[in-house]
Amino acid sequence: MSQPKLPKKSNLKKYRTLSLNLRYYRNRLQMTQEQVASRAGISSKYLSLIESSSFCNPPTLEVIFDLSEALEVEPFRIFKEL
Repeated sequence: MSQPKLPKKSNLKKYRTLSLNLRYYRNRLQMTQEQVASRAGISSKYLSLIESSSFCNPPTLEVIFDLSEALEVEPFRIFKEL
C-alpha cells in the first residue's frame, strides 16, 4: 500500500486558508464539527484535522464538495482568502 502524499511546501498557505475558511463557515452556521462532519459523511476527527491544518492526507475533491454542501457555500469559497 502506498503512503499518503504530503502537501508540497509551496501549497501550505493554501491548505491553511482552506482550514481557516472551513472553521469560519462552520462557525457562521453555529455548527459543531460533529454536525458538519455528519452532513459531509466524514468523521469529526478528520474534520478536526483538516481545520487544524495538521493532516498528512489532504482532503479529496469529493470531501471538499461534500464539506461545501454541508456548509452551504460554493466550493470556490473554501479556497478563497477571506
